Amino acid sequence: MQNETTDVYYAFSAQDGLKQLTQRHLCLVIMEINLSQVDGLALLETIRQMKPLPILVISSNTGHRNRIEALRAGAHGYLEKPFVLEECVAHAQSLIDLYTKLHATESHVCTLAFGMDLIIDPMRHQASLNGEPMNLTRKEFDLLFQLASHAGQVLSREQLYSAVWNENAICNVDEQVKAHIKALRKKLAPYGKEFIQNEWGIGYRFSPKSDEQS
Repeated sequence: MQNETTDVYYAFSAQDGLKQLTQRHLCLVIMEINLSQVDGLALLETIRQMKPLPILVISSNTGHRNRIEALRAGAHGYLEKPFVLEECVAHAQSLIDLYTKLHATESHVCTLAFGMDLIIDPMRHQASLNGEPMNLTRKEFDLLFQLASHAGQVLSREQLYSAVWNENAICNVDEQVKAHIKALRKKLAPYGKEFIQNEWGIGYRFSPKSDEQS
């Protein structure tokens, strides 16, 4: 696959693969479905939720049921081992060609992913937690995306208001931001996640590890 027009990147763990997916503009994922660290179908569904790009699955699992499960989870192609290498390359190239033609004018907006838990897609204005849509209002989504885009950094209420409401601060800026943060936390609570931390007297910090520390 590697040539003068195509770069190939390798990942040897699910976490590394998801990290690369958020940092690079890719046009195809080729993945082994039989993984030791995570459930392959769950990873496949996570990738599908992160970005609309083709996924080619290779597997030692034979039979139509396994193919159907993978296709329903998000695969756009499924090759059973052993396969002819030229067939894999041809299948991959076909998916790449289709993707590049369909997304020739696509704007480069990065999806944020924190492990396989929280995925924030600014292009589709959607967020999912543990594979379930969060059903956020526009302001709640914008707040979450703004905080997650600056993970680990403390943002003041004035900064958040300016970025999300896109207007000059008004007299009740604190109450506006507080109310929306409260609503956002309420929607995170059923999943036991505490991503948003208070920095008293300053503002808020997004910490993807905070639920593990509490």
